[in-house]
Amino acid sequence: MPLAFSFAGVYLPGAALLLIALIPFFIVIDRMLVVMGWYRWLWHPSLFRMALMISLYALAIIQLVG
Repeated sequence: MPLAFSFAGVYLPGAALLLIALIPFFIVIDRMLVVMGWYRWLWHPSLFRMALMISLYALAIIQLVG
């Protein structure tokens, strides 16, 4: 993974591309949880959504690094 890449003249870290690529997976998982009614049982759904995205990001990095 490159350390940095240029997008419209702005340098972004290489991990930002991975984060952007994970957004569709996050949306699909989030919608599945909404349909199944999981968010009714959570104290703070927004905090859970953030933790879910961070967990997906960490799993993707672990898979890439080895």
